Amino acid sequence: MRPRLTFFLTCAILISALARPAWAQVVPGWTTKQGSFDRINADLVLLISEVEIEGEAGSPNAGQKFFADQVEVNIKSGALTARGNVVLQTPTSRIAAESAVFNTKTKLGTFTNATGIAQLGERGRQNQSMFGTLEPDVYFYGTEIEKVGADKYRINKGGFTTCVQPTPRWEIVSGRATVNLNDYVVMRNAVVRVKNVPVFYLPIMYYPIQEDDRATGLLLPSYGASTYAGSSISNAFFWAINRSQDLTLFHDWFFTSSTGMGTEYRYLFGPASQGNFRAYWLDEKEAVINGAPRRAHKSQIFTGGLNQGLPLGLTARANVNYSTDVTTRQLNSNDFLDATTSQRTVNGAVSGAWGGLSLNAVYDRLEYFYNATDSQVTGSAPGLTATYSGRKLPFLPVYLSVNAEAANRLFIGKSATATTDKSLNRVDVLPSLRAPLSTLPFLSVNASLGYRTTYFSESLASDLRTQVDEAVTRRYADLRADIVGPVFSRVFTPNNALAERMKHIIEPNFSVQRRTTIADQKRVPQVGGAYDTIVGGTTQLTYGLNNRLLVRKRAVEGAQAGSPQELLNVSIRQSYYSDETASQFDPAYGNNQGRVASPFSPITLSAKAVPTQPMAIDFRFDYDPRTAAAFKVIGYGLNGVFRTNMVETSAGWSKQNYGTALARRSNNYIQQSTQLRFGGGAYGGTVAFNYDIARSTLVNHRYIAFYNAQCCGISFEYLAYNYGPGTNLLLAQNRRFNMSFTLAGVGSFSNFFGAFGGRTQ
Repeated sequence: MRPRLTFFLTCAILISALARPAWAQVVPGWTTKQGSFDRINADLVLLISEVEIEGEAGSPNAGQKFFADQVEVNIKSGALTARGNVVLQTPTSRIAAESAVFNTKTKLGTFTNATGIAQLGERGRQNQSMFGTLEPDVYFYGTEIEKVGADKYRINKGGFTTCVQPTPRWEIVSGRATVNLNDYVVMRNAVVRVKNVPVFYLPIMYYPIQEDDRATGLLLPSYGASTYAGSSISNAFFWAINRSQDLTLFHDWFFTSSTGMGTEYRYLFGPASQGNFRAYWLDEKEAVINGAPRRAHKSQIFTGGLNQGLPLGLTARANVNYSTDVTTRQLNSNDFLDATTSQRTVNGAVSGAWGGLSLNAVYDRLEYFYNATDSQVTGSAPGLTATYSGRKLPFLPVYLSVNAEAANRLFIGKSATATTDKSLNRVDVLPSLRAPLSTLPFLSVNASLGYRTTYFSESLASDLRTQVDEAVTRRYADLRADIVGPVFSRVFTPNNALAERMKHIIEPNFSVQRRTTIADQKRVPQVGGAYDTIVGGTTQLTYGLNNRLLVRKRAVEGAQAGSPQELLNVSIRQSYYSDETASQFDPAYGNNQGRVASPFSPITLSAKAVPTQPMAIDFRFDYDPRTAAAFKVIGYGLNGVFRTNMVETSAGWSKQNYGTALARRSNNYIQQSTQLRFGGGAYGGTVAFNYDIARSTLVNHRYIAFYNAQCCGISFEYLAYNYGPGTNLLLAQNRRFNMSFTLAGVGSFSNFFGAFGGRTQ
């Protein structure tokens, strides 16, 4: 019995001596776990069966793990060869492969028939189901994946996607790609597949995957077609300079032998320091468009604006909308206003305020084109205005104000054969005194007295038509009194769904104004329309009535009652002139063009209603009782908006009659625009149109449809313009179709001419 016991004890001791612990340091800096191992020689160790290798805590290898069925390790060089169910796991990535050659010291290696997943920084903590550029993970695969850096991989014959679906909706496959985590993916001979269907091919593709969701790279192209330009492909490159600046480069290729290139720069340093600038160069070759020949020519377009804070409390503002050929923009633009407006503007200003003094230096130039050769230039280039207001005189309830302006007023007429320049220098000074004459809460009375002096560097000759280089000064006194009240009000308590409390306010208003006689009034040039046309020796009475309805909603339980809101505002007014000529130059009434002189102005009725918070309605009605019966209604407009999370719509109807003699120029339009968003913004569309009732013509109509899945999206746009038979453009009608794709992590963009409403993501 004793010999047998001795034998078993000896075997147990030998087995215990030969067995290794579950975790041991076979590889320096790494702990290993395996079913068994075999030391081939002094440097080479073979680990077998469910091998796990993990970096030691506190070492440079911490956080890294290696799994395989079999691992062969060179302890001296760190070379590692793994076979069967190979997995490399780091804090930000995980690679699975059939086999791998890896170095535990350099932490670089090659994986065969591998797939990988990597987390993109802070984005992994965000909602993974969100569409757009917020997808947190990147998936990649290849017949061979080389780890060539800490977060850099080289993929051969594989692809990648940032779609987090179990079955990715899209992927990009490539013969060779470089993945730099939290930075970019560069692919050669890339093919984008959506639902495993090839969509488009790119010889080289730069895909941003930066963790801050703002990355430099190529944007997805958009495709388009139009009657004028034919088919087109638009590409763009986005450069994220830093968190406050970016630059986008555009390239458009039109199949009608035209090429366009452009750039956009944007910056945002703060609420008072922001701007954007766009420039575009278009080279149009000779072509036949809709049966009409188009000459070869080049054109440039410059647009932009800024609002920039300056030292000393100054603020700079600028806006430019300039094109060397306005017809080029009309024929290519997807924006209805640009397509129907023939003008170019350049303006800028530097302004500041110190106490009661404010200064504003401006440059303003507007050129409006009547046709391809005739145009009119107006504006101030340059101009300076100064205002001093609110200064109370000592011991008197009187306030002093001074307004002054000095400007070079532009008024240039251009035609194919001549240019007529009626520009002149103009200096205007208006000091005034204002006195409040009532302290009653229901009655407001203010009286003012001003004396205006205006210097013109040129004047009209004796024929009252020819402008000559002879200065003239216009002087007159302006006396005015404004009365509001007595104000009547009454409070109701309906206590219903519309309002808990309601207040009705009636405000009669009345003003009287007297301008003294102006010497040499007929010699003053009319530069700037009604702004410079003052009829002296005139008394003007303006009277009206304003009705306001305020409501206060019932407070939600546990919350304070909100402030009163205006439910309805209705006002009516009219003016009387002792000299009926003044009725033709009163800027307070906008329908004076072609109107016969009258002692009375049109009657203007305006109303604004906000029945519910998402809805607002505006109405204006101009009625002239002294004109012919067919034109007593000289204008009206009805506009409304309705906004919710799913529907945003606006519609309007406007009509204007320009008097009996110009009835043929009456305008009568209906416009509508509706945006629909469903499924939390996953899909929707836009429908918009402008209809000319007078000509029974659909001037334009536009349709946009989009669908955004969690990882990709697609948008379609169709629009058509009817320029009319009298247009000076190359064609009377123009139709356009645009299509674009969106992938998670890659922004989409609008081309320079505003496809898809001018959006850029």
